[in-house]
Amino acid sequence: MSENNSEIPSGHEGLLVIGLFLVVFVMGADSFIISPLLPTIARSYQTTVEQAALAVTAYALGYAGGAPFFGPLGDYFDKKRLLASGVSLFLMGSVLCAISPTLPILLGCRLIAGIGAALTLPNVWATIGTQFKGPRMQWVMGIVMAALSLSIAVGVPLGATVAQLSDWHMAFWASSIVGLVAAIVLLLLVPSMPMSNRGPLSYGQRFRELRRQTTVVSTLGITLIWMFGFYLIYTFLGTVLIQQFQLNTAQSGTIFIGYGLSNFGASFFGGWVMMRLGTLRSIVMTGLVSALCAVGLAFSETLPLLMGWLVVLAVNQGFGVTALSAHIVAHAGQSRSTAMAVNSSLLYLGLTLASLVGGVGYTTLGFRGLCLMTAITFGLAGCLADGLNRWADVGN
Repeated sequence: MSENNSEIPSGHEGLLVIGLFLVVFVMGADSFIISPLLPTIARSYQTTVEQAALAVTAYALGYAGGAPFFGPLGDYFDKKRLLASGVSLFLMGSVLCAISPTLPILLGCRLIAGIGAALTLPNVWATIGTQFKGPRMQWVMGIVMAALSLSIAVGVPLGATVAQLSDWHMAFWASSIVGLVAAIVLLLLVPSMPMSNRGPLSYGQRFRELRRQTTVVSTLGITLIWMFGFYLIYTFLGTVLIQQFQLNTAQSGTIFIGYGLSNFGASFFGGWVMMRLGTLRSIVMTGLVSALCAVGLAFSETLPLLMGWLVVLAVNQGFGVTALSAHIVAHAGQSRSTAMAVNSSLLYLGLTLASLVGGVGYTTLGFRGLCLMTAITFGLAGCLADGLNRWADVGN
């Protein structure tokens, strides 16, 4: 099996990046839209915030369960068709969320949307690895990953504002509209990328090949630890802003704007940082600084202090998560789709575990306890990346 490496005309490269950026943006907006809406959703369905947080878990389970199944398909079939199918499924789930009359139905629709995202995002990252090489790949990876940050800065506050002015269902209608635009742009701008493969699809072979890549497997483990720690804080940030600092839904959305814009800038220029520090050193540095930020958040008694620590955390997350993905793509070879599917699955497994553990931890330990747990996980991720970097230096 070999990849079809036909070059995209240079004039179309920018359009390709725009198309992928929009797809990632809409997936990110739907993924993060729940956080500031949990108290409102809980009141609407006459349930608790802990029960409403299962909407986060359902989306994450759909992604974590679907990504390993869909990922290897991108190493065999036309990535454009897979991207189009994934966006369509995601769009259907978002529309159904907008009309969900009960919490169980909402959870099922979130599961559908998560499965659609599982089919889409791994092939976005694999497409970047296929079409761009070396420093250009790192730069494009940073730009497209910045779409996740922009979705926080624009999509989530917009959805929160819409919910504040009318009804929280409108947030999902807004997500559906953006999803439709992304699907149209995808069909128009992303080129066909058929694979020249011989022989039938073998999941066992794809995962055995991936397992032999020690550097990639180790980085995947760091991703799981990293995202578990991050989502322990992020899933309940909107709830803390409303309950502890007495902000309404729209006001809490402005905090996400500051976080998202800071994260967006860091992700956008993440390629520049990686070209100078290297991906593993970037992961080490940002992991340790993120641990310090989590401690700072744990003891933030005022809103300005909390916002200050969030901005620093956002910058480090933008650099660190981009470096994790770029390191995997750079070392996964022809197993990029499979590797990034596993990476995405672990990312959402981290979200799933964080929402479950965090739901109990928030009730028993409070937000401070969750922040201190996050500090430990970020510190562990940074230390593991440092060990991997030292091992790589010895190997060379």
